[in-house]
Amino acid sequence: MKVKTVFKSSVIVMAFLCLAPLLKAQPGGEEEEDPDPNPPVGTAIPLDLGISALVAAGIGYAAKKRHDTKKKEKLAEEADK
Repeated sequence: MKVKTVFKSSVIVMAFLCLAPLLKAQPGGEEEEDPDPNPPVGTAIPLDLGISALVAAGIGYAAKKRHDTKKKEKLAEEADK
């Protein structure tokens, strides 16, 4: 049963990854010949804070899962004694 769930999850992730380039965040209007490489202040999107928050959340989640696994192993060892 677990292999089936992992396979389905993998297929869904691969579908999202393959379809992601088709998505556009900006409308596809007419392109300017020489677009301004430096947009005016206030129009740029700050990604640093969001990415940092996601990385911190991932590290915290991994630490909790590791702690839970070690705790479960310790309880299993104590039960075997």
